Amino acid sequence: MDRLELPASFPDLANPTAEPTIERAQALGRALKAVPDLQAWRREQRQLTVCALLDSPLTREDLTPRLEISPQRVADIASGHGRTKDKRTKPAA
Repeated sequence: MDRLELPASFPDLANPTAEPTIERAQALGRALKAVPDLQAWRREQRQLTVCALLDSPLTREDLTPRLEISPQRVADIASGHGRTKDKRTKPAA
């Protein structure tokens, strides 16, 4: 997947006035199954954007009020860290 392009299941759905066909219903179903791909793409795009902003004269503190997140969260996004908790179970002691 090219970093600048949406995942393959999504660009074809951009026409909301498309005819209601079996093919469109199938495409919508494929797109729903590909939502995790879309989320990963969006996170990657956000990271690239935040990194580019931090490479400009802007600082984490400049971005904090504009992005409505903490300076630490700005740093986490720039470094690629997610907010999701580790869902792996810890071994019993």
